[in-house]
Amino acid sequence: MFRIGSSLYQAGVVHAAAYASASSKGPDTILPLIHELSIDAIEGSWAEGDEAARSILSWSGCDIVYVAGGLMRSRSIDPSATDPDARSAMLAAMRKIVDAANWYDARLLLISAGPDVAVHERAGAIAALGATLRELCRYAEQTRPQDPLWVTFENFDRELDQKRLLGPTVETAALIADIRRDHGNIGMTLDMSHVAQLGEDFAQAVATAGELVVHAHVANCGLDAAMPRAFGDSHCRFGMPGGRLGADDVVTFLGALDAAGYGRRTVPTKAPLISVEMKTADGETPELVLVNGLRMLLQSAARTDILTTRNLA
Repeated sequence: MFRIGSSLYQAGVVHAAAYASASSKGPDTILPLIHELSIDAIEGSWAEGDEAARSILSWSGCDIVYVAGGLMRSRSIDPSATDPDARSAMLAAMRKIVDAANWYDARLLLISAGPDVAVHERAGAIAALGATLRELCRYAEQTRPQDPLWVTFENFDRELDQKRLLGPTVETAALIADIRRDHGNIGMTLDMSHVAQLGEDFAQAVATAGELVVHAHVANCGLDAAMPRAFGDSHCRFGMPGGRLGADDVVTFLGALDAAGYGRRTVPTKAPLISVEMKTADGETPELVLVNGLRMLLQSAARTDILTTRNLA
C-alpha cells in the first residue's frame, strides 16, 4: 500500500495487459507478481477451472480484478447488441464471464463498450449497453448475494484509436449514475491514458466521474500517429519514444483522485485501488514493463503525498 495525505491506497498490476502476447499466461507468470510485496492487487482474465491459478491468487492475499475486455474482443462480444438472437447469445456469454470472476472470488469485473456506431444510432446502442450492464449487476447480485461482485465500466476514446461507443467521461458517468440508482454494485474505472486519448483534462474527468470512481489505472499512451510503436491505446512503458505521459501527469492524476475523495471512498477492494497497466512491446519483458509502471506509480505517489501534505499545512 501507499499513502497520499491521510488516505491509503492499494497498488495493483494488470497481468492481462503485460502478458497479452506472452506464450504462457498461467500460474508461472503470476508467481513473480505475488512475491512482490508492493503489489496488493492483480488484474487478469484467467480461464475458469484453472485450479493452480486460483489457489495461488487466493493464497497471495491480493485483491482480484477480473478483466473482461480481451475476452469480449476475442469472442466478438458486443454489449450493445440489439438484434434479439445476437443479444441473447451475448448475455449468455457475459453471464459466463461473471461466473468466472466469481470462481476467482474477484472483487471487480472490468468491462467496456464495443465499437462506436453511426451518430444517429448511438442513443439506441447506449440504451442497449445500459440494459446489459443492469443485467450483469442483477446477475452478480443473484449469484453472490452475500458479497456481490462489482461491475466497473472503463471508458475509451471514440475517435483516436479504439473508437469505442463510450466514450466521453460525461456520457459514461451519466449512464453509470443512472444504473447505480437501481444497483449499488456498479462504478467506473478511470484510466489516465484514456482520459488523454479523449482529449480531456485529468482534474475535470475525475470531477465529472465523482463518486462513481471505484478503480483507476495509471498508464501511458501516444497521441502522434507518426510514432506507431507508442501511438494510441498502446499502454507503452513510461519513457518510450512517442509516449505522451510522464511523471508530472501521473502526479496530476493522483492528486485529482485524492482531492476528489477517492481515498476516503467505500469500495469493494480492501482499499481504493490504483493499478498500472503496461503492455509489453517487442524486445521487452512483462516483468520489466510492470516494474517500470510500479516505480512510476510509487514515486509519483510520494511526490503527490508531499504536495498534499504541504497544502494541508
